[in-house]
Amino acid sequence: MSQTTEVTKLLIDIAVPLPVTGLFTYAVPAELEPKIKRGVRVSIPFRNRELIGYLVDRKEAADDISCKDIKDILDDEPVLSGKVLELTKWISEYYGSSWGEAIENALPRWVKYGKKAERALQKESIAEVVDWEKKEDFNLTDDQKRALEAIRSGFLEENPKPILLYGITGSGKSEVYIRAIRDILKQNQSAICLVPEIALTEQIKRFFHDHFGDELEILHSKLNDTERFLAWKRLESGRKRVVLGPRSAIFAPVPNLGLIIIDEEHENSYKQETNPRYHAREVAQFRAQNENAVMVLGSATPSLETMYKAETGEIVRLDLTSRIEDRPLPEVHIVDLKNSGPAFRKKGILSFPLATEIEKNLKAKEGTLLLLNRRGFSTHIHCPKCGYVEQCDSCQVSLTFHQEDNSLLCHYCNAEKPVPVICGQCKSPMLKFAGFGTEKVESEVAKQFPTARISRLDADSVRRKGSHEKILKGFREGNSDILIGTQMIAKGFDFPHVTLVGVILADVGLMLPDFRSAERTFQLLTQVAGRAGRGSQPGRVYVQTFSPDHPSVKFSKNHDYLNFYKQELPERHLFHYPPAYQLMNIIVRSREEKKVYLFSRELRDQLRKEFQGIMSGDNPAPGQSEWAQIVGPSPLPFYKLRGHFRWHIMIKFARGMKLAGRVSQCLASLRKPAAVQVAIDVDPLSIL
Repeated sequence: MSQTTEVTKLLIDIAVPLPVTGLFTYAVPAELEPKIKRGVRVSIPFRNRELIGYLVDRKEAADDISCKDIKDILDDEPVLSGKVLELTKWISEYYGSSWGEAIENALPRWVKYGKKAERALQKESIAEVVDWEKKEDFNLTDDQKRALEAIRSGFLEENPKPILLYGITGSGKSEVYIRAIRDILKQNQSAICLVPEIALTEQIKRFFHDHFGDELEILHSKLNDTERFLAWKRLESGRKRVVLGPRSAIFAPVPNLGLIIIDEEHENSYKQETNPRYHAREVAQFRAQNENAVMVLGSATPSLETMYKAETGEIVRLDLTSRIEDRPLPEVHIVDLKNSGPAFRKKGILSFPLATEIEKNLKAKEGTLLLLNRRGFSTHIHCPKCGYVEQCDSCQVSLTFHQEDNSLLCHYCNAEKPVPVICGQCKSPMLKFAGFGTEKVESEVAKQFPTARISRLDADSVRRKGSHEKILKGFREGNSDILIGTQMIAKGFDFPHVTLVGVILADVGLMLPDFRSAERTFQLLTQVAGRAGRGSQPGRVYVQTFSPDHPSVKFSKNHDYLNFYKQELPERHLFHYPPAYQLMNIIVRSREEKKVYLFSRELRDQLRKEFQGIMSGDNPAPGQSEWAQIVGPSPLPFYKLRGHFRWHIMIKFARGMKLAGRVSQCLASLRKPAAVQVAIDVDPLSIL
C-alpha cells in the first residue's frame, strides 16, 4: 500500500502491469472524480516513477487512510468492458500473474502505448461498404445435421455445456461452424472463431468471407497499430460481429457474445509461453460461461484433456464419422527405415517407396506435401536398429544426452544414468541421432527431382508480412509441385489437388523429453495424413520411421484416435499426468548459475512446507480431492537459453485445485536475489 501526506475522500484500487502481488490504493483529486470509471487507464506515482495502471475498483470515502493522489485519468471510456475485466481477473488468479499483467496482455498495442488513429476511423466510417457474393450452401450430412441441432439447442440454454465436435479430417467441421455462426447472427449476437496459426487464418478468411462478408473482422499479430485500432473499434461498436484470429482474438471486444469456436483445439499454439501463460481454450471456457455463450471445440485428434472432459460429462461430444461426399480416408503406408537398405542410410532423406511415389505424382501433375517435424533436438540416444529410446523409469519421458559428462539426464526429476554401450532392448550398439532441417530436405529433393518446382513453408520462409499466403497461394494454384514444411502444413489446410503426403521422419517428436510426445506425434501424423485425398482423387500417405511398432505410429496408420486414447490414458494415470491430474511448472532463471541453483532448492523447500498437509506420499489416498507432489528441481532441457541458466520445479496435483495463489505467496515469503527471475506456468504444454 502506497502512503503519503494527505487524506482525500474517494479511493480507488489500481492494478499495475508488473509482477507484483495485490492491488494498490490511491486517492482521487476532486477535479478528476467525474472521470472515474472501472476499466480506465490511470497515471500514478509508483516507486519513484510514473506508471500507467488500470482502475479496477472504487472504494467508499475514508478519513483514516492516507494515500497518494493519482496524477491523471487517460481515458473517457473504459479500455475493457466489465465482462472482459472479469476475464482478466480470472486469468490472473488461475495462472498466477498480477491482474495488471493480465489486463495488459488482453489489450492491443495502440491502447497500451496511446497510439490511436481516430482520423482513419472517421474516414472509414464514411467509406462505401463493399458487397460480396454469398457462397452456395452444401447439403449437410446426417452427422452434420445432428451436430448443428445440438449446438442450436445450446443457444437456448442457461449456462450451456461446452461442446466437442470430434470429426475425422475432411468431415466438414467448418461447414458446421458456418451454420452455427449464421444462426447466432440472426439472434443479433456475435461470434469469435479461433484458429491456431496466422497462416490458417488467411485460408479460413476466404472461406468465412464468402459467407459473412462485411460482418467479418480479422485479428492477428501481423496487423499494425492503425489496422488493429480500426478492427477493435469496429468490433466494439458492433459494426462487425464475426471475429476470426489466433489465441489473442479471445479478448475481442464484441458486445452480446453468443458463440466461441476453437478450431483444431488440440494445437499447442493456443498456449501462451510468456506471462501470463494462459491457454486460450481455458480462457474461452470461462468467457463463454461468464457471458452465457456456447463454446464449440473442433478437432479430429482432440487433446487428451478435452476427450477426458467429454468422458466425464463436463463437455458434450458430437461425432462426425465420415468425410464429405463419402470420400475415403487416405491409405497410410509405414516405411520401416531400419530395413531401408544402405542407399537410405547414406542419404537419410527419402526412402525408395516415398521417392517412387513422388515421381508418380510429378508425372500425374498432382500435389505433394512433405513434412519434417523439426520440433526436437539431437541431444538424445537412439537405436537405429530397433528404434528404442532410453526413458526415465519414474517419469516415462525420454532421457537427454549430456555430452560434457557423457550421461543421460531426466529433465523432470533430475535422475541420471550413464550412457549405455548397447541398446537396452535389442542389445545392438547405441548411436547418437543427428537431425536435419527443411533446407536440407529441400536440397536433397531438388537433387533427386531436378525438374520439380519446390516450395518451402517454415518459420524462416514466412518472416515477411503476407509471405504465408503467397507461398500457399502459389502451391494451391499449381505454381509448385512439392510443398515442404514443418508442423504448420499439417494444420487444417485444404488442397484438393494433393494426393500424396510424405512424413520424412516420424521419430523426431517421439524422442522429446516430454510425457506428451506420443500424443503430439499421433496428432501430427493423423492431421498431416488428412491433407491427402480431399479432392476427387484418393490420397496416400508414406510415413518414414525407425519405430513402426510405436502406438503413435500404429494407430495413426488407421486414423484411430479412440484406441490411441484408450492406450495412452492408463500411463497418464500411473505417472500422475494430465488429464487425470494437473501440472504446474515453476521456472527459475538467472545469468548466475550458482544463484539459480540455490534459489531453486530454497523454493522447493518452501513449497514442501506449504503443501505438507496434502503431500501424502507418491500416490493420493482413495477419494482424496486435494493432493500434490513436488518433483525437482532439475535443469531444463535447454539448460542455458539466451544467456540464462534455467532450472524448474514441477508440481503434480489433483484436478480442480487452485494453487497459483499459494505458490505466489511462497515466492513472496522468500528473499529472492535480484539476479534471479521466476515464472509460474499452470497447465504447461512444454518444458523445453
